[in-house]
Amino acid sequence: MSASVPSSVPAGTLEYVGASIGYGARTIVRDASFAVAPGEFVGLVGPNGAGKSTLLRAITGGATVSAGDITFGGASLVRMPERERARIVGVVPQTQLATFSFTARAYVEMGRHAHLGRLAAPGPADAAIVDEVMERTDTARLAAEPVDELSGGDLQRLTLAQALAQQPQVLLLDEPTSHLDLNHALQVLELVRALADGGLAVVGVFHDLGLAARYADRISIVAGGGVTLPAPPASALDAQVVSDVFGVRAVVRTDPVTGSVAVTPIVRGADLAPAVSGPRIGLVCGSGAGAGLMRRLALAGHPLYAGVLNRGDIDHAVAAAVGAGMAELPAFGEVDETVAAEVRAGYAECACVVVCETPFGGANLPNLQAALDSGRPLVLVGEMDGERDFAHGRARVLWDRALERGAVRVDTEADVSGVLGRCGGVEA
Repeated sequence: MSASVPSSVPAGTLEYVGASIGYGARTIVRDASFAVAPGEFVGLVGPNGAGKSTLLRAITGGATVSAGDITFGGASLVRMPERERARIVGVVPQTQLATFSFTARAYVEMGRHAHLGRLAAPGPADAAIVDEVMERTDTARLAAEPVDELSGGDLQRLTLAQALAQQPQVLLLDEPTSHLDLNHALQVLELVRALADGGLAVVGVFHDLGLAARYADRISIVAGGGVTLPAPPASALDAQVVSDVFGVRAVVRTDPVTGSVAVTPIVRGADLAPAVSGPRIGLVCGSGAGAGLMRRLALAGHPLYAGVLNRGDIDHAVAAAVGAGMAELPAFGEVDETVAAEVRAGYAECACVVVCETPFGGANLPNLQAALDSGRPLVLVGEMDGERDFAHGRARVLWDRALERGAVRVDTEADVSGVLGRCGGVEA
């Protein structure tokens, strides 16, 4: 999984140039080649132990670069004197140990050392910088506190303040929110996002794919000894990548609130290994009504058939994640007779069909009709009332016809497992 970068990069760019990195004689990542420009936030994601943190440690000497180089503005950071490098690169490690009882302010002030003479004391300009970064990281109130008595979250934010006190041009973050509560995690990431927007080159290691997608401009996948070229989150994190790299079947879609890519894990791929053992179950679903039941039935080992589903529907994404059969249509696509026949045949191969608590309009009414025409036992969830029947009463007619033919009705999805045993020994 190696890649190359263009030879022409903007001034002030952090660049990995065919870098092979590891510890001693053991190479963890080979031929890493990518660039992070000023004003850009690149996220690194991948399985545990793949080498995400190793890529950052190589810059500060914590890991060995056995081939290639890591440069800033064309100058090698690997061979650069530590003091000079500290004027360029700020680092927030995953874990920071406070072994001495410095005050929080003194701890942050250490970030100014790279800009001072060997025996020089911080001056008013340095104090102003320390004040500013402590205010921005919400740590000013901790100024007089001993750092060895602080919580991990407070120490994490102080470490960010210390790195910002260096006034770096490159900021490296290794799981920057690992010790933070939700409020401070968002505060830190919003701050880092603003710093990137202001011209800082940022590289951050993430375990949370959603946070990576929300805050990073581009994302690289670190896995299998290599690194992909950074790509926009929507390209870097599709469902197939999440399955291949992390072994997890997930729904990947656009969050309606933030507009960023959201990754919702559904099942571990390994948990679906025995999914050919049980009878096939059909579902009439849509609008997310079948998502939970699909997951439960798939984990119980049942092959599934989900009828017609439109791309963009949450049930379509879940059905794809668990490997359910379905007839796919474009968003707002209509069911013609060919598709209707396909769906009837699909439901006819099922031990029974569960009609989930989905609303019915003209687009998905054919699913209900196909389930009824399939001749298989039906389980109806909920009531068919005006809040579900948007097909001018036609859904209610089909619902009543199903009951007349012996369909079983249950109040909620939680009750489904209690009646599936009537469908040829099916268990949820």
